[in-house]
Amino acid sequence: MGCAHYTVRGYTILPDAIFVHRLNWDKRLPLAGLQSVRVEPNAMRWNLRTFGNGGFFSFTGYFRNKLLGSYRAFITDRKRTVVLKFTEGTIVVSPDAPEDFVRAVVASQS
Repeated sequence: MGCAHYTVRGYTILPDAIFVHRLNWDKRLPLAGLQSVRVEPNAMRWNLRTFGNGGFFSFTGYFRNKLLGSYRAFITDRKRTVVLKFTEGTIVVSPDAPEDFVRAVVASQS
């Protein structure tokens, strides 16, 4: 049941951050240093979990694969992934509507 505490319940996009909604708290991901955001279905394919939860309620933590290198994930659906590249690293999320999410992030930066 400890993994349920870390489940991802959704996202909110603000001009300066994305909030990842967890069961009992929100994780703030500052958008400073955002270089790109793109829909990348199955971005977590062939990944290696280096630290975190590998699928019990969500995929959260630190992972690595050939496509992205090292990255942090906050996802529930590995088929609907969005990749956010920052100067400091890469984050993968899985919003319900990936294309709308990308448009909203881009619009928040304008």
